[in-house]
Amino acid sequence: MGDFLEMRKITKLFGDNIVLKDVDFSVNKGQVHALVGENGAGKSTLMKILAGVHVANSGEIYIDGNRVEINNPKEAQELGISMIYQETRLFPDLNVAENIFIRREPLKNKGGLRLIDWDKVYSETAKYLDYFGLKINAKASVNTLSLGQQKFVEIIRALSRNARIIIMDEPTAAFTEQEIELLFNVIQDMKKLGIAIIYISHRLNEVKRIAEKVTVLRDGEVIETYEVSDVDLHKIIKAMAGKEICDRYPKLKIRHGKELLRVNNLSYEGRIRNISFSLKEGEILGITGLSGSGRRTLAKVLFGINRPYEGEIMLNGRIFKDMDTNKAIENGLCYVTGIGTDEGLILNAPVTENITIANLKRISKFGFLNKEEEVLKAKDLIERLEIGANAYDIASNLSGGNQKKVIFAKWLFTNAKVLIIDEPTAGIDVSSKVDIYNIMNELLLSGASIMMISSDFSEILGMCDRILVMYNGEISKVFEKGEATQEKILYYASGGRDSV
Repeated sequence: MGDFLEMRKITKLFGDNIVLKDVDFSVNKGQVHALVGENGAGKSTLMKILAGVHVANSGEIYIDGNRVEINNPKEAQELGISMIYQETRLFPDLNVAENIFIRREPLKNKGGLRLIDWDKVYSETAKYLDYFGLKINAKASVNTLSLGQQKFVEIIRALSRNARIIIMDEPTAAFTEQEIELLFNVIQDMKKLGIAIIYISHRLNEVKRIAEKVTVLRDGEVIETYEVSDVDLHKIIKAMAGKEICDRYPKLKIRHGKELLRVNNLSYEGRIRNISFSLKEGEILGITGLSGSGRRTLAKVLFGINRPYEGEIMLNGRIFKDMDTNKAIENGLCYVTGIGTDEGLILNAPVTENITIANLKRISKFGFLNKEEEVLKAKDLIERLEIGANAYDIASNLSGGNQKKVIFAKWLFTNAKVLIIDEPTAGIDVSSKVDIYNIMNELLLSGASIMMISSDFSEILGMCDRILVMYNGEISKVFEKGEATQEKILYYASGGRDSV
């Protein structure tokens, strides 16, 4: 007898481009089957076929031994298939319960009218939240929740629709360590309910922990399917890349130069308080902490998005008591976002325009844009950063790793010397991460400095010269190179303090 879900010989073309070729994939009830591969390997396309977003050119899908046709998302949902996308798909102005039951609200009769039974909406939501141990208020507005909490709401919504197969696409890309542990507990509970789970992730340590099987895709084809208990990470990485990845964190030892940034007693609306630190040429300063610690608020204050603030920012020796984004860019400070590419890119614009948009003065004369020079400058950065695209490709068509490289190229074009890099490698594959780290090394060699915000403690430990741990809007600990461990970071990120 076959597995609960079987996808057989799935082939998909976009135009003349074959993105999937004769792919076989299966998962059983109560099982986690991980799907891994580099960006552009075909993982999301395969799962979007299962979710009804795309239709395969050929191949067959079987559920519980019966062949099924899936031509749209509605048909997929009716078959009990739900996909949790990397970017949340909730209504931010509605509350948790409203998002879970939207367009499926239970009704009751009252005075001859069919009205929404709000008591049932909230009680059913509370039952799901309690069952999975989620401390989320059913009446809380979604826009007040962390990214991790929003992801849990999407999982509850899928379960409330009687999902039998749940696809998770990079579920922990913006999670804190605590949220990852909570997700794994939720997954274990889902397995007990007999739900089949397909887990797409670039975080291979997570795959080893949570999955029973792992399938590697490369260039649209299945390279191998392994029992997770029988394979090591090195073998998976080699299968993904088709080559050896020698050093996951290729941090160069670079001599630190003059101070480029100093922050003194920076505070903003109680969300960050009395933050002080400095940053030198050639240095990577790591900023980490759990969700709500103030990491991203700090970045947005420094870049002039969140204002007014208290305290002072000293950039290249000049004191700013009222920083704004124009002043930041003019003085060589930039903010490279990584959580959602829509924050850093114009997705419907070509690569060229995305690269030059932040510094049009550089390619303009007397108010007129020199298009020829724009393309030449963009092509230079495309080649320099090894972006897998041409100057005229639309940004939305690029892989996640290449989109992030375009964001880096944009700020390189401004000649920025202080880069605030927010979750630089969230949701991208192992070799693309190494590419990003090497871009960071190149920036350091050119005399820049980097403030790297990351929830990935391994990345922080591997790439940073110093580490600031934040908790509840304050710096709870500063680690010099070699002093920190993941356990120590988590201790201070959770509110731990040095013993007196």
